[in-house]
Amino acid sequence: MDIIRPKAIIFDFDGTLVDSESIYTKSLIAVADKMNILKDVDFESMAGMQTNDMRNILKKEGHYVPDNFFDDTEKYFYKLLETDLNLFDGVIETLERFKSLNVVIASNSNIKYVKKYSDIKGISKYIKDYSCFNEKLKAKPEPDLFLHAFELLKNYNNDLKKNDVLIFEDSLAGIEAAKKADIKSAAITNSYSREELIDKGAYIVLDKINEIFDYIEL
Repeated sequence: MDIIRPKAIIFDFDGTLVDSESIYTKSLIAVADKMNILKDVDFESMAGMQTNDMRNILKKEGHYVPDNFFDDTEKYFYKLLETDLNLFDGVIETLERFKSLNVVIASNSNIKYVKKYSDIKGISKYIKDYSCFNEKLKAKPEPDLFLHAFELLKNYNNDLKKNDVLIFEDSLAGIEAAKKADIKSAAITNSYSREELIDKGAYIVLDKINEIFDYIEL
């Protein structure tokens, strides 16, 4: 593998920088248990999915999903975030070493949430801009969020090419979106196995985010 010399970075947020996927999974399980439903569902396999996608999969598989299930899950999730949300090991070190590069976050979550917890966890000072799911930008696995992030990065370097950018992701949907956007991805095994991430098309697979410095030059 050739040494990568990135000029800009795109980070996913949930499951890549902050350990929120596990909290959301915990919330899904807790609310399902309280409602006494969805006992045999593997919620961990749905990491990184949008709520509507999860709902459609569950209904397609024949599960009963009450109208208030995801609303109650979200309420419990936000309650747990206040006490349980942490950055992954190596995140601050990685962001510090990328300080000379332009960095954008591209997330399936809403921008208010991403900005709030970027501030709370002390990482917003490293971030130039945000590309988040909304009515105009389709969620991953579509490439919209990464393509928009790339355009945001070009505001800081008009000569930037896709080959100059590296995306950090943890989910299969995110890796698929990066591939569709034609931008290299570094996948972290926070949510899926090394084999699954390679099969989906990750350029590099890491067990910890700061392992990236074994593969790049700044």
